[in-house]
Amino acid sequence: MVIFGLIASVALLVAFALLNLGKLTPDDYPYQVLNFVGAGFLAASALNPYNAGVFWTELIWSLLGLYGIVKIWSARRRSSHPAPAA
Repeated sequence: MVIFGLIASVALLVAFALLNLGKLTPDDYPYQVLNFVGAGFLAASALNPYNAGVFWTELIWSLLGLYGIVKIWSARRRSSHPAPAA
C-alpha cells in the first residue's frame, strides 16, 4: 500500500503545481486525471490500516475528478457534434 501512497502524492502534487504554474486548467484532461488517480490511490492506501477520514475525503475527491473527466468529455463531444438546426 505504500506504493499507492507514493504514486498518489506525486500525482496530486504534479496536478497542483501545474495548475498554479498556469500549465493546466480545471478544463484539461491531465489535471482531472491526475486528481482522479492520485485521490483514488490515496483512498486505497487508507484502507490498510483503515483511516476513515482520509479514505472518505480521497474517495470523494476521486469521484469529483471523475466528474471533471466526464464533464470535459461531454462538452467536447457536444462541440464536435452540434445539434441540428430547427
